[in-house]
Amino acid sequence: MKFAPIWLTLLSASAALAEPTGTAVEYYHPGLRHYFVTASEGEMAFVESGGAGAGWVATGGRFGVYRSASDAPGLAPVCRFYGTPGIGPNSHFYTANADECAFVKTLPGWSYEGIAFHVPVPGAGSCADGSTPVWRTYNKGAARNDSNHRFTVDPTVQARMVAGGHADEGMVMCAPLSSADRDADGVRLLRQATFGPNDAELARIRSLGAAGWVDAQLALPVTAYPDWPTVPANRPDTCVDDRSQPVRPDSYCARDNYSLFPLQVEFFRSSLEQSDQLRGRVAFALSQLFVVSGIDNARNYAMRHYQQNLRDRAFGNFYDLLVSVTLSPVMGDYLDMVNNNKANPATGTNPNENYAREILQLFTIGLFELNADGSLRRDGAGKPVPTYDLDEIEGFARAFTGWTYPTIPGASARNNNPRHYLGNMIPVTATHEFGTKLLLAGVTAPANLTPQADLAFAHRNIFEHPNVGPFVGKQLIQKLVTSDPTPGYVERVSRVFANNGAGQRGDLRAVVRAILLDPEARGARKIDPTYGKLTEPALFMTGIARALGGRSDGVYFRSASSQLGQFVFYPPSVFNYFPPDYVVPGTSILGPEFGIQTTNTAIARSNVANSLLFSARIAPDPAFYGAIGTSLDLAPYQAVASDASALADRLDRNLMAGRMSPAMKSAVVSAVNAIATGDSLGRARTAAYLVVTSPQYQVER
Repeated sequence: MKFAPIWLTLLSASAALAEPTGTAVEYYHPGLRHYFVTASEGEMAFVESGGAGAGWVATGGRFGVYRSASDAPGLAPVCRFYGTPGIGPNSHFYTANADECAFVKTLPGWSYEGIAFHVPVPGAGSCADGSTPVWRTYNKGAARNDSNHRFTVDPTVQARMVAGGHADEGMVMCAPLSSADRDADGVRLLRQATFGPNDAELARIRSLGAAGWVDAQLALPVTAYPDWPTVPANRPDTCVDDRSQPVRPDSYCARDNYSLFPLQVEFFRSSLEQSDQLRGRVAFALSQLFVVSGIDNARNYAMRHYQQNLRDRAFGNFYDLLVSVTLSPVMGDYLDMVNNNKANPATGTNPNENYAREILQLFTIGLFELNADGSLRRDGAGKPVPTYDLDEIEGFARAFTGWTYPTIPGASARNNNPRHYLGNMIPVTATHEFGTKLLLAGVTAPANLTPQADLAFAHRNIFEHPNVGPFVGKQLIQKLVTSDPTPGYVERVSRVFANNGAGQRGDLRAVVRAILLDPEARGARKIDPTYGKLTEPALFMTGIARALGGRSDGVYFRSASSQLGQFVFYPPSVFNYFPPDYVVPGTSILGPEFGIQTTNTAIARSNVANSLLFSARIAPDPAFYGAIGTSLDLAPYQAVASDASALADRLDRNLMAGRMSPAMKSAVVSAVNAIATGDSLGRARTAAYLVVTSPQYQVER
């Protein structure tokens, strides 16, 4: 049943509302394929005891309500109807719209049962700050006298119901959020947008709201990696590791210059401490899109400059980011664009096509044309439409000729300079192909363009392709929020990529903001079974440390990341640690991080958690200058450890966004109560270990 458009947007519109005084709980009957919502505790008990018939199960869906009109100012009554026996459907219907309520009262197929509860009155077409939309979908069952409606505060559920055949009846009422609801969404935001939640950032979200916190993060200055010294491409014989004690800053010349050890440990150290957490998370996500690897180039200073560029441009324009990645000598080395010379008929050599393939397939548009929602475009025969073929690959390969390493200071420039990674690659007209080049969408780059002009023309051609928004947007959603986003979520982000509201395409600041503030990212309760993501290994460790007061020099986390299958900055191939289209075995659900979740890595996660929680401190590495080791501070949890239930609740709020199930809480409480009350540290460690090793924690929702 759809009466009239009611409220269409969710904006912050007023001061926070009073705490809800009741909860509406949703049930489902798989045999009837019906949903039922009630805010009556007596009715809940009746349904759960089987009084309404066997088969009804709680879905986990719930939202706050007010029991009385006097519980808060300006409330609207919610009318409840039941199908008239013998005439109407075996179903209930709710509305907070007075006109709709009056209309339904005139229908013989529906019997009015009274006021079920009360909800806030919307203002100016939006739900007030402190409340959230309740969406309604309809099963289109009127023709068979089997009408049923679903009411949910989870927009992903709404989208999946509509995709499954329900009619979308939009936002039909607002539900008040409790302080626990708001904290739950705050913790969820911090798991999506930082290297892990902590009390300080949660307090900022309480003060600023989700949008205000994101905007504040977007405005922070960039945290810089240390500017390590430039070294020769090949390690001199004199650059060796001096293992004698005490360690000095320059003791480990080979390790600190010809492996990524310093960059890796600094990544983990700064992940715990840097103020611009969101920039760090987005840069880490971008490093897994624009992949290079220490397997091929372990010169620390070189990789530092590559990764710093991703931090610097994380909130800039995608075009500028793409060009900077292309011109990086680290990328040029990795995918063979550096010293990529024009064709030589005498030797039979042609331009290398490696970078031309990967910039299209992996970095920007993918193999097949996409709709704005990320779905495949198909031709008249139902087949996917390729985005390019060999002719375009050859065109881009020729456009990318004529670039070499930056000249080593003091050396003479050559057509093909030797390896050097400080600065961008430089153009060389003598090795550039000046003919025409066929690019995407039938566009031809004109002849006689300089290397710089050809490169700009080619990048603009890629940047303007309609695939870039959904291709890149979906992968950023996967990295930050959920592995299998709905088409609607992808399309909303793609539209922001296409136009930031000011006519600019590719504004990553606007894209990141849209991803994190989308209705499918925000919300107190996420119950759709396809929603969420397995926490990737590096974030699993930093998340524990930040939530539990950790301090680290990064050495332990660097080592452990290898055991967990994500040795940071050493992906095994250009395809990253795991592909974005990996499907969880036995399902149809995308779950990229499950691509490296094996029996061994699952056990390794538990071992890492055990080492972190049951050690007073992971000892400093004597071979690392300035080492402090790694430690946690469980004092806030020890303070409530005498009450096992309170301890579980604190961990639930701070680590799990309020998603701990009753069964899980019961297991945690039982395990804690098996430890002497006076052993506050042992109780806190045990509870925290059970939480962080649980699937419920490791799958972010």
